[in-house]
Parts: sequence; C-alpha cells; structure tokens
Amino acid sequence: MAGYARRVIKLDFPDLAEADDDIHIIIRNPKLVPPGELRRRDIKVGPDGMPEDMEEATSAGYEVLAKLIIGWRVYDATSTEDDQPRLGLPATAALVAKLPMEIINRLGVELSKVNPQKRTESPEATTSS
Repeated sequence: MAGYARRVIKLDFPDLAEADDDIHIIIRNPKLVPPGELRRRDIKVGPDGMPEDMEEATSAGYEVLAKLIIGWRVYDATSTEDDQPRLGLPATAALVAKLPMEIINRLGVELSKVNPQKRTESPEATTSS
C-alpha cells in the first residue's frame, strides 16, 4: 500500500464510556491534511481582535473539526434521556456541537500539534483574521 504512514488516529475516551461501551473518535491525522482544509472560514472580528459573533466563530471552528472526523462512536451530549442517541456520520459542525467538551478539547489538542499559534483549549476560543 502506498501513501503516508499513520493517516488516521483513534482517540479513545474510556473515562466517558459506560462499562460495556467504547467511546472513540477516528480522525484524519492533522499532520497529513493540506493547510487549506484546516483553515477556518473568515469571520468578522472587532477592533479588539475578538469575533463579533461568538456563535459564528464557534461554528466555524466546529466545521474544521468535522472535516477531520472519519469515524466515531459517540453520543449526543445535549440529550438528557437515559439512553442518549448515538451521533451518525458524516460529522458536521452541528453534530460536533453535540459532543462533550472533553472530546472537543482533545480534538483541539490534536489540531494544535500542527498549528500551535493562537491555540487554546477549544476551537471557539480562537479567531480568524
């Protein structure tokens, strides 16, 4: 098989899983993704450099994360039902928004390994210029 090594990364979340479950996300290795696919769409920022619309900025960050996700076994963290529904594929910004903060932060950490500038714990904390 030709191509780059370690094209995908499996992120496990055993602390979030019930005893008989396996919570994980499989992502494209950010080190091997072309820069254009990791760039967030432009959002309006104010004179202080902060996004004018934080919801739009958060959504733009989730769009980037969704592009990395190729598989997962995760649940809708917005659900308060005893049996939370599983999230389907393909990943979208709207589905990423339903993930627990621990998973979103971990995705941000993986992304920051290739793009460390202006990076904090979560995608909604960064801005685009």
